[in-house]
Amino acid sequence: MKPIELTMSAFGPYAGTVHVNFRIFEKNGIFLITGTTGAGKTTIFDAVTFALYGKASGAYRQTSSLRSDYASPTAETYVELLFEHQGKEYRIRRSPAYERPKARGEGTIKQQEKAILYRPDDAPVEQVRQVGAAVQELLRIDIDQFKQICLIAQGEFYQLLNAPSDERTKILQKIFRTEGFRQMGEILK
Repeated sequence: MKPIELTMSAFGPYAGTVHVNFRIFEKNGIFLITGTTGAGKTTIFDAVTFALYGKASGAYRQTSSLRSDYASPTAETYVELLFEHQGKEYRIRRSPAYERPKARGEGTIKQQEKAILYRPDDAPVEQVRQVGAAVQELLRIDIDQFKQICLIAQGEFYQLLNAPSDERTKILQKIFRTEGFRQMGEILK
């Protein structure tokens, strides 16, 4: 999975809409997200992880706290991620559940969580659970494995390196789809 573009609206510390263009790093393959404390690195990780899996990247942040405290009451909170996987582009848009003003009258109403995954060769997937299942099937890793592999700056890669051998083997087999080779080895034994 290679991120191409990320849009965050009323998300984390951002009251408005922020756009991150990862295309400028295409030539380099791997890139590092770095900056001083409070610069927004974790918000980028949260946004990517939330877009894909519907949860924040860290264990201490809850999805209920992803809406910006600085956003206008009428601003829509969402994350949209355009990414490439196995040579194809996918777009996912996800909104957390949050309180918003009622359209008519006074008071607030709970905006329900929404998610939609646009696929290049198939119809969009529109329900939150179905989007989660489709992403996991597409990437072949769950959120914990994603955090261990992709969020090096968050320390999860350290956990992968120090995981017991059998756990590390299972993760790598799932990523590189080598389960068939393992099964063949068992048969040959």
